[in-house]
Amino acid sequence: RGHTVVWHKQLGGWVEQLDAPALRAALEHHIRTVVGHYKGKLLAWDVVNEALGDDGSPRKTVFLEKLGPGYIADAFRWAHEADPQALLSLNDYN
Repeated sequence: RGHTVVWHKQLGGWVEQLDAPALRAALEHHIRTVVGHYKGKLLAWDVVNEALGDDGSPRKTVFLEKLGPGYIADAFRWAHEADPQALLSLNDYN
């Protein structure tokens, strides 16, 4: 199982400096590169990690703020396109 492709923690400072189009392009490139590298080698991926806050609302992250809530669907689509056979999940707690 691959854990995790998209997470709002452990990001380089440069990520928050990107404008929305550049962030979307970087996120797509990252997902396609990582998932594609392991295509056929992993059964499943945690595509997005901790996207929800403790109250169940969308967690305020650089991805949500700049790309809107659709970034989650985009991440799953790109991961699926990179490895159509992998099981994909959103990893969260509570």
